[in-house]
Amino acid sequence: MSANKKKARLIGKDRFALKDAPVFGVVVIMLFTLGIVLLPGEKLGALLLGEKGVDARNLGNTIFRAAGTAVMVLLALDIGWDIFGFTGRGRGFLLALPFVAVAVNNLPIVGLARGTVHVHAGAGSIALFAANCLAVGLFEETVFRGVIFPLILRRMKDDRMGIFWAVVVSSVLFGAVHLVNLLSGFNPAVFLQVGYSTLIGAMCAMVMLLTRNVFACAFLHAGFNFCGLIADELGSGPVWDGASIALTAIVGVLAAAYGVLLLVKWIAPLGVRKLYAKQQTETEKKKSDGQ
Repeated sequence: MSANKKKARLIGKDRFALKDAPVFGVVVIMLFTLGIVLLPGEKLGALLLGEKGVDARNLGNTIFRAAGTAVMVLLALDIGWDIFGFTGRGRGFLLALPFVAVAVNNLPIVGLARGTVHVHAGAGSIALFAANCLAVGLFEETVFRGVIFPLILRRMKDDRMGIFWAVVVSSVLFGAVHLVNLLSGFNPAVFLQVGYSTLIGAMCAMVMLLTRNVFACAFLHAGFNFCGLIADELGSGPVWDGASIALTAIVGVLAAAYGVLLLVKWIAPLGVRKLYAKQQTETEKKKSDGQ
């Protein structure tokens, strides 16, 4: 069998009929995501490294999320979503570049410049931490922007308002999944995490609309996590102060305004529909055949 025929057998068959039942698909995928998130990463890492701690947690979580990513990539291919290509999308990548400022600003720039924030870990620990950030970005973006977002888009009208609500719903789901952190003990900071995760989800959804490439979302997500967590995980010092909060507020407002401008001016429903598979679902075939 030729490579093209093998590819044709893999892509766009929608064996689970998720395009015909997108709400069911979203629920099942959310449950799968929670299952991956709740797997004991530190225990797996400890088995491989022989000791517990941050390195063990990062290694174990990287492995679990890499496995989850592989499953979700296969599912996205099976559904037929066009979310992995690069050809002809250069303009979209350029328009998405300003959002990189949000990820970079998540680094404690003020504290590092003043010398009040330090990273003490060695190269090996930093590499494991970076690998975990990348694995988290790939897994969560493949789930939420690569599969769930297009499924929600199918339930919405093919206009700008439909796109807007698809961004909102998928982002709220992304924020809500972080409530799982309450299982480790009640912490009001979790609700703050849910809030900013929703906003980050909206930003990544905009990047998905611009580039139609889930890897662009994943690298942006990974960069945001790396910059925002490295001092907490592998360093010391006050990450937040008045100057950092003010700078973050300014960057956030500018990014939000830019996102609205993109949605109104540049993101057209016709381009969004390219996220959909070319193949018709069984329901659509019956409608087109007059059944």
